[in-house]
Amino acid sequence: MSLINSTPSTGMFNAQDRRILFLASIIGFVAGYAGSQMPHTLPFARTALELTEGQMSGVFAAVRAVSLLGVLFAIPADTNGRRRPILAAYVLMLIASLGTALLPSAVAYTATQSLVRVSVVALAALMLVMVAEEVQPSIRGLALGIFGLAGSLGVGTGLVLLPLAESNENAWRVLFGLAALGLLAVPLLSRFLPESRAFVPAPRIPFVKALRMGLSKHFWPLAVTSFFIAAFSSPAFDFVLERLINDLDWDTGAARFLLIVFSGLGAIGLLVGGRLADTVGRRPTTVAAIVIGLVGGVGFYLLDSGWFLAASIFLATLGATMLTPSFGAQRSELFPTRVRATANAWITNAAILGSIFGFGVGALLIDRIGLSLTVATLGAGLIVAVVLILRLPETRGMDLVRAPKAQRRTTTGTQPGG
Repeated sequence: MSLINSTPSTGMFNAQDRRILFLASIIGFVAGYAGSQMPHTLPFARTALELTEGQMSGVFAAVRAVSLLGVLFAIPADTNGRRRPILAAYVLMLIASLGTALLPSAVAYTATQSLVRVSVVALAALMLVMVAEEVQPSIRGLALGIFGLAGSLGVGTGLVLLPLAESNENAWRVLFGLAALGLLAVPLLSRFLPESRAFVPAPRIPFVKALRMGLSKHFWPLAVTSFFIAAFSSPAFDFVLERLINDLDWDTGAARFLLIVFSGLGAIGLLVGGRLADTVGRRPTTVAAIVIGLVGGVGFYLLDSGWFLAASIFLATLGATMLTPSFGAQRSELFPTRVRATANAWITNAAILGSIFGFGVGALLIDRIGLSLTVATLGAGLIVAVVLILRLPETRGMDLVRAPKAQRRTTTGTQPGG
């Protein structure tokens, strides 16, 4: 793979960059909102559906397992183009969310939220590829950070609207129904969302064959890294309120305030990480993000003082959000166009398996050694992740768009967009 740029890169957002970021931000915001409603409304939905905590945990596990099917959107994205699978996943996500609002049974709730989760997982992988391929190489990391920020704003909007769920027993369904407002953007997306400039119709290469052709040297380090990051971060983030309220006896309001304020401040990592990835490099930014997130995550579970907890939440969120653009850029840049979407989808699946593993370890260890030591134990996997990232090539500035034939004759090397 050559790191030679075949197209001019100004380091500033041009009209094409702004267009794809605007459209991607709409998709990211709506997906962030729709995808976060299941955990946000958990206390209300569980009561209304008459499920025990154990049964609801089973529902979450089932939905997470079904989300592995998100890869089915990525396979046609590599053979027929990115645009149609993105639009299909977007529409499916909103229709399924509307179904959650309208259909009353626990079975329907599980089925519709499984479809939402499959769609969100597919959009996360496909939009990462679309943004990476459409923007200039010099601002790719920052662009991915802005896309991630849009998703975070969607999640935050869900939290702001959460008091609506308290008005009556079934008011939580309104929050799922509001996601359907995203359908209003379908005409806009259908008209203006472009096909990726990097995509070129070509015979399909089975992903297993692609791995045998040499891509495994990049895929497995990225997949294992994603696995260990998710194995640590999923339990660490999901048990935050449990630790504050039940372990440390914090008031619910104070715990939510601490989490919202300091995790909100930490979200600046989306822009910081994106800019550092573009100026310093993907590898050092990714390593720094993992280390910062590890220090903050473990610190939160080992320290008791309010100010230390606040600092830990900030660092954990800063590391996690810094990781999004830098690691996302690596995931796109290390694979050729013909398998890029599929590779990203399988890496996402590795993260899903990692989260399942992390919760499984928690189920075995938390009652024996405690929540804090369990999270710290899972953090050891991030040391392996750092080592694997350092073994990958630096990809900052890589052009993902295939150069025209006339231009390729005047450059040396081959472009990764092929």
